[in-house]
Amino acid sequence: MGGKKSDLPALGPPVGMQPFCVNLRTLLLLVLLLQEGAGQFHVIGPRAPVIALVGEEAVLSCQLSPSMDAQNMEVRWYRNEPFGLLYHYSTSQNYMEGLRPEYQGRTEFLKENITKGHVALRIHPIQPSDGGEYACFFESSIYYNKAQFQVLVAGSGMVPHIHIEPGNRRVIKLTCTSTGWYPEPEVQWKDHQGLHLAPTSETKTIVENGLFHVESSLTVDKSSRAEFSCVVRNLILGVEKGVHVSMADALFPEDCPWPVGLAIIFSLLAVVTIISVQLVCARKNKGKKERKKKWEIAFICEKLEDNRKLHEELGLAFARGFAENVTLDPETAHPYLEVAEDKKSVKAKKNLQEIPISSQQFDNLVCVLGKQIFSKGRHYWEVSVERKVRWTLGICKDSVCRRGEITVSPETGFWTLCLKRCNDYQALASSPITLHFEEPPEIIGIFLDYEAGRLSFYNVNNLSHIYTYRNCFTEDLRPYFYPGPLYNGQNEDPLTIL
Repeated sequence: MGGKKSDLPALGPPVGMQPFCVNLRTLLLLVLLLQEGAGQFHVIGPRAPVIALVGEEAVLSCQLSPSMDAQNMEVRWYRNEPFGLLYHYSTSQNYMEGLRPEYQGRTEFLKENITKGHVALRIHPIQPSDGGEYACFFESSIYYNKAQFQVLVAGSGMVPHIHIEPGNRRVIKLTCTSTGWYPEPEVQWKDHQGLHLAPTSETKTIVENGLFHVESSLTVDKSSRAEFSCVVRNLILGVEKGVHVSMADALFPEDCPWPVGLAIIFSLLAVVTIISVQLVCARKNKGKKERKKKWEIAFICEKLEDNRKLHEELGLAFARGFAENVTLDPETAHPYLEVAEDKKSVKAKKNLQEIPISSQQFDNLVCVLGKQIFSKGRHYWEVSVERKVRWTLGICKDSVCRRGEITVSPETGFWTLCLKRCNDYQALASSPITLHFEEPPEIIGIFLDYEAGRLSFYNVNNLSHIYTYRNCFTEDLRPYFYPGPLYNGQNEDPLTIL
C-alpha cells in the first residue's frame, strides 16, 4: 500500500466576489486533484511464488508502474518473517549497515534498468532457510509503495538406494534411503502393479546443511519373487526419483531342488580342483615363469592403456565424420542473452535485450537452443569454452518446459555437461557426477547417436572422452547452450560454435 510523505495544504475560500468565488474554488480543487496523482506509482513484484533451488541462485525482480527513473529513490528488500533488511539502495549509494548477517556476501543489486524503474536482487547460493515472505519497497521524495511476494525453496535429492537385510526366517526388510531434499519430501513404496504399500517405519531428519535425509523400511515375505519400488517426490518441483528391486534377482532361492544343489556342489569342487592344480604348477616354475608373467602383465597393461587412448581418439575421429553446421535459434534466447548475427555465438549481457517476445523463448532459464532439430541419425558439433568460468552444453527435448523455474536433468528432458564454478565440472545426470580433468577443456565436442541412445562429450584439446549419457530417445532433440551469468567482469567471452 502506498501513501503521501506529507499532506498537501488545505485551501481556504477566497474573500469577496461571490459569483467568481465558486468558479475559482472549483478550478483550484481540480488542480489539487491532478497534483495528488503526480509522482504516485505502483510496485509490481513477482506475480507467482519464486521457486529457488538450493545451491543455485534466485532473482527477485521488482518494477515501477508507470515506468519512471528510480536512481534517486530509496529501494529496500525485506523479509517479513523473520523480519529483517536484506538490501538498501538510496540515491546511487548501497548501504550495508543493518542488513541481516546471513545475507551479507550473498546478495547482488541488479540496477542496469533502474532508469526504467526495473531493478532486481540476486541471492546466491540459495539456502533452505531462505524460503518465506519478501517485500520490495520504493520511496521517492513524496511517495512510497511496496510489493510483497513469496519465495519457495526446493531441493531435488539423490536417487534413492534400497538395502536388503534378512529379518526372521519368514520376512526380509527393505530399507530405502535418500538425502539432499527440501522441503520434506514424500516417500512411497509400490508393488509390481503400482499399488501403494504402507511402510513398516519411516524417518525424515534434517542434516547439517538443512536438507532432509529420508529412510523408509518395508517388510516383505521371504517367499515373494515380486518387484518393489521406492519413490521419493518433491511436491514443489514436481520431481520424483525412484529405484526398484526384484526379489527374484536379489535373493538366492532357498527351495532349491536337490539335483540342482548337487550340480552346484560339483561345480564348486571342480573349480577348487582346477585352482589347486594351477597353484602346484605355478610353484614348480616359480622363478622363470614369475619373471615372464610380470613382463607379460606389464606388456598387457601398457597395451590396454594404449588401446584405451586409441579407442578414445578413434571415437572422436569417428564422431567428426558426422559434423553438423549447428546454429543458434534467437527466438528461443532469454532476453539477457545476445546472439551474434551469424548465429554461431552467444553471451550474457547486463541489460535486457530488445528482442521480440516469442512463445519459444525461455523466460527464466538463461539459455538458447540450436536451430537444428534431430529425430534420427548421428550428429556432431564443437563449442569453444575458452576463458569461460561457467557454462552448460548438451541437448534437450524440443518439448521442454520454457516457463518458470526448471531443473536441468534427464528427468526434465536435458542431457548436459557443465562448469558450475572454478574447476567444478559436472555431468548433470539424475545425480550430478563430478568430473576431473588433467587440463581444463577449451573446446568441447558433442556427439549424438540417436538410434544408439548415446550422447558423448569429448575434450577436443587432448582427444579424450569425457562422459557418455545412455538413454532411449523417442522425441525431437535440439542442441542446448547456457553461457552463464556475468561475474564482476568475468565470463564475458561468448560460447562459440566452431
